[in-house]
Amino acid sequence: MGEIQGDDMSGLPHLSAKVFNRPLLVEPGYARVFFSALADRFGISRLVDVEGEVLAGHKLQEPAKGFRAEHDGVECDRRPYFVHGGVAVVPVTGSLRHRYGHIQPYSGSTGYDGIIANMAQACADAGVKGVMFDNHTPGGEVSGCFDTVQTLRKMADAAGKPLWSLCNDMNCSAGQALASAAHRRLITQTGIAGSVGVVMAHVSRARQMEENGVEVTLIHSGACKVEGNPYQALPDEVRDKFQMSTDKLRQQFAQIVADHTGMSVEAVLATEAGVYTGQEAVDIGFADELINGHEAVQYFSEYLSSQGRVITLGSTTGSAMSDQNNPAAAAAGTQQQLKADQSGTTQVAEQPPVNSEAQQPAPTPAAQQAAAASVDTGAADAAAAMQDRIGGILQAEEAKGCEATANYLAFNTNLTKEEAIGVMATIPAAPASNQMNTALDKLMANEQQPDIDADAGDAPAGNALLASYEKATGDKG
Repeated sequence: MGEIQGDDMSGLPHLSAKVFNRPLLVEPGYARVFFSALADRFGISRLVDVEGEVLAGHKLQEPAKGFRAEHDGVECDRRPYFVHGGVAVVPVTGSLRHRYGHIQPYSGSTGYDGIIANMAQACADAGVKGVMFDNHTPGGEVSGCFDTVQTLRKMADAAGKPLWSLCNDMNCSAGQALASAAHRRLITQTGIAGSVGVVMAHVSRARQMEENGVEVTLIHSGACKVEGNPYQALPDEVRDKFQMSTDKLRQQFAQIVADHTGMSVEAVLATEAGVYTGQEAVDIGFADELINGHEAVQYFSEYLSSQGRVITLGSTTGSAMSDQNNPAAAAAGTQQQLKADQSGTTQVAEQPPVNSEAQQPAPTPAAQQAAAASVDTGAADAAAAMQDRIGGILQAEEAKGCEATANYLAFNTNLTKEEAIGVMATIPAAPASNQMNTALDKLMANEQQPDIDADAGDAPAGNALLASYEKATGDKG
């Protein structure tokens, strides 16, 4: 927890509301640079961190240059990302923001909504066999971060396209959370990863107001209504409450990283939000492999086109190569695996469990009848659930103007209705004259889609819907 003292900030109320008294997932050095860069606008005179260090604004200006995110957008066939050898390279640079409204990095920031939109299009792009995040970010907002991490992994698994990340040359804090969504994480020798922690800043204008003879009286109802207000020093009990909130968020952050990387929560917390460079990040578990950044995309492309390579989707280890090094682990249980054939196309195959049917006793006739009845009931329930999901996606308000995307998400992914609506909500509405300009629209325009009856509710209609789904996807399971 840090404290900032300064003058009037009324000129930047929207930005102030986002950065003061709000937990942020940013690397500490970047936090200092961020507040320094806006020192004149915020009227910040000094920055106090938990160790009591006081850094004057002018002393912080020079290090700010090292945190500037530079990116030249590459447009290829109207794609918002660059594609090489079947790899869609999605840039993730600068500060990470919630509901930013831009598909590509813009003005030193990347939006979680833009990352999701890029991922959705890449999953639907026939020319894309795998997706790589090109990361150079110190982190950003907590809002939207954890949901984005979980959604990205689900989208990649549903599409059967491996997701890799490249720390080139930084993915810290919220950037590390995004990197953990990947099935494999690469890092350059100078790449910086980690900073799994939370920071919050409170601004106090009490001393300045006292010197200027200004007194503010807050009239409020509810003891907690004005906690953390800038007109008084932060009370100890409120500071403790804010501390508990940040500790809780850090625990949740560590759990997200652990779930996707195979690290234990205790191991993640033990890093104490430290950052690690190159091989150190690999040794600690925040990255899987050290690589030359200029060779990363080609390396991924060659991996996708190599025969017999296997990526275990949803693996708790998060490592694309781990099961190749451990055949026993690869054989244990039923796992969804992604295989790349000689042509570079992908297919999802299910690996059978170790115990074969020959090792199991034959079921009795009564057990067979009970199993058949259970299958019939399960099929009816599945058809009804599928009808509700598909109808909900296609008839959602967010589907208007992006019907092709809605059809793809409904029939070609395993996203829930809510997740699909969330993806469509990130896609800006296109002008009427430009409805068929995107690669996704052109792809979907050539696909015959089933006719869905919005009012269908009985069992026969549900069966017809299931048949339409099977016809559209080729899935007879």
